[in-house]
Amino acid sequence: MVSSQGSCKTTVGISGLGYYIPKGTITSREMAQWSGIPESVFSEKIGIEKKHVAGADEHPAEMGVLAARRALNDAGITADEIDIVAYGGLGFYDYNFWSPAAKIQDGIGAHRAYAFELRNGCNGGNLGITVCKELLLGDPDKKYALVVCSDKLSLAVNYADTTAVSAFSFADGAVAAVLKKDHPANQILSYASISDGSLADYVKVPCGGTKLPLTGACPTREDCYLRVKDPEALDAIFSRTYLKNYLRVIHDALKSSGFAVEDIDYIFTNQVKRSITDKLLGELGLQEAQTLRTMKEYGHMGPVDTLFCLALAQEEGRIKPGDLVVLAGSAIGFTWAATVLKYR
Repeated sequence: MVSSQGSCKTTVGISGLGYYIPKGTITSREMAQWSGIPESVFSEKIGIEKKHVAGADEHPAEMGVLAARRALNDAGITADEIDIVAYGGLGFYDYNFWSPAAKIQDGIGAHRAYAFELRNGCNGGNLGITVCKELLLGDPDKKYALVVCSDKLSLAVNYADTTAVSAFSFADGAVAAVLKKDHPANQILSYASISDGSLADYVKVPCGGTKLPLTGACPTREDCYLRVKDPEALDAIFSRTYLKNYLRVIHDALKSSGFAVEDIDYIFTNQVKRSITDKLLGELGLQEAQTLRTMKEYGHMGPVDTLFCLALAQEEGRIKPGDLVVLAGSAIGFTWAATVLKYR
């Protein structure tokens, strides 16, 4: 299908990518020992052999600064050229009541930039790219934006709670993307998303909000970790809606871009268990070579995953001029999103 994008239209593209992965690791064997769950569940069903975890002195904003510096270097610009800094984390910030975006802005020296946070689960990167694209297009004086996703999700895992086994793959890391107005390559064409608010209460860390504030006494220590409410009911809902919504946003984003499923060269997703990715690829008619699975060695890093896969694919020279790339994510079941990129 021929793209409907006009040649004279102002565009925004990704001009630089960078990431930071901590050196510490936890293996599937260790997770099996701590939880009492057979190691095969992790290595075969989920598809993870190890994951990277941050040390006690490594925190989301600090990891974000390291990823951002590498993205700036990849883009060939200085921090002073950045107009916007957007932070799209999923889990804990370094502190409560605090701005990681502002910390990253100061940490890289982007003193001209406006900094803010977005929270949309594992779709923080997708949403951040789209919001920053629109901000750049809406202001003739702005040229560069920086989107940073960074998380220390391993802190949310309680390996004694087997009802939350889907979260055992939670890992740590950071990724950053530099967006440039009128960038001739890696153009951001379209975005689509959908949410299902009925799923909002199924997965959460109960303690630390206004209902169970840290200043009070949480009912149990387990409430300080991620908890899954009624896993059986959640699985039943997922079986009806998860893949349908995933496919919907991908098709909607492609339609808005002027392309179709058969035009996809690569799709990069948040990292979920092997069977879900298999079903998604099957429904789209895509091959294994058209994606990257980083779960095996890196675990699930929330909103970091999709851009991390994109960065690895670029490093490996997989993406060529003319390729159409889809970034797709699902976020704790309550939201799904897809972004279409055209490499020129």
